[in-house]
Amino acid sequence: MFPSRPLTPFESRWLAEVVRRHEERHGPLDDAVECLTVGATPAELETRILHRADALGAREGWRDAILRWHGRARLVLAVAAVLALVLGFGAAAGVLGDGSRPVNVVWALGGLLGVNLFSLLLWLAATALPVRGGVAPRGGALGGVWLRVVAALDRSPAAASVPQALAGLTGRTRIAQWGLGCVTHTLWALALAGAVTGVLALLATRRYGFVWETTILPGEVFVGLTTALGTLPSWLGFPVPDPATVVASGDAPMLDEAGRRAWAGWLVGALLVYGLLPRLGLALACGGLWVAALRRLKLDLARPGYARLRAALMPDSERIGVSDPEPAVMPRPLRHAADPGASGSSALVALELGTDVAWPPAQFPAALDAGRLDSREQRRAALNRFAADAPGRLLVAIDPRRTPDRGNLGLIAELSDHAAETRVWAVGGDTARLALWRDGLARLGFAPDALIVDAAAAQRWLAGQDVPTTGEAR
Repeated sequence: MFPSRPLTPFESRWLAEVVRRHEERHGPLDDAVECLTVGATPAELETRILHRADALGAREGWRDAILRWHGRARLVLAVAAVLALVLGFGAAAGVLGDGSRPVNVVWALGGLLGVNLFSLLLWLAATALPVRGGVAPRGGALGGVWLRVVAALDRSPAAASVPQALAGLTGRTRIAQWGLGCVTHTLWALALAGAVTGVLALLATRRYGFVWETTILPGEVFVGLTTALGTLPSWLGFPVPDPATVVASGDAPMLDEAGRRAWAGWLVGALLVYGLLPRLGLALACGGLWVAALRRLKLDLARPGYARLRAALMPDSERIGVSDPEPAVMPRPLRHAADPGASGSSALVALELGTDVAWPPAQFPAALDAGRLDSREQRRAALNRFAADAPGRLLVAIDPRRTPDRGNLGLIAELSDHAAETRVWAVGGDTARLALWRDGLARLGFAPDALIVDAAAAQRWLAGQDVPTTGEAR
């Protein structure tokens, strides 16, 4: 069991791809809680998709499946690295033998580098092809085998879609090719390092004679071949047999000490320059391209599985909630109303009434209706209107089924400061939350009789008639 840890950015996008593929095939998951949770994250669609996927992946087991995949991948890669070193050493021992027979330098070099060069040519040809979807073994045969072995080690239901999601995430670019190429070239480099180590160990502990053999080719061909293959290694200080040594090795095994050393150095130099160093350089290059591609990797938000999440994760408006604790006494702004006796007008407004409440009420004159205050624009317009023409009496209709919040109470305070007298009418009568409204109005400094429950009493007060306190507000 591999320990849990935070996901890397690549693993997070991988997990999001797992969730997308599952939902496109089996329908949307139940994500009501997860969508509410991501509301606190930065307002960027991809970020919120990643947070949602992380929560869903932890619940469905996909997150742990990806972590297990990476743990198995490292383990399999470590085993493959050891095997590559051992096989490389074994190949060197098989080619050189036990020293009882002379070593054919052409067959020795071909046996140690032939398959490697053929594999390298196939990789270069595949790299030149245009990118097509899917994680194909274009990164190299060894990388493809490594992926299949890792996937075969976990047959749990949660892990079934992990390889396909990896293909969907990386198949649009060359990122998969660079990653698999890094694995392939690294394993080949280790195998060649094992071969070089084996050749050096055997040359240091056994005495070998070197020879080349032919029936139809002249000796000048092997002289030119030896010189050409030895040019690059000679720049690194490796010896190259002179033409006389090459010609002499064709007639009989080279037993002269200087000739043995020249052939041994030529063989090791050719293995390094044409085998190990190119694979090592390509492994480093592919690794660098892999890291650079990971940094640029983003989710394809145009996919239907991601596009449908925009409405749920990026709504046009969001309730931001309470950012500070509610004070014991609500602040009251300075009064803006004119002299109470200077205006005899009356006004009636509705503050966030339910959609099932008809407005304006039929028992009130239509001329008194100042409208519903549901949006920010409507509230600002009402405040501007009352600032220019302050009413003598203002009746604010509220829905007692709703719980009062600081925004509603603050608006009532602002409205009351633009009127000579203000009352609050609980439309629909007494409810369980009426006590909360009464407490909230009390913190604003309203008298107990400022809350009216009876519709007839509210109508009489707005008409300018005296309303008895008893029975008005409870």
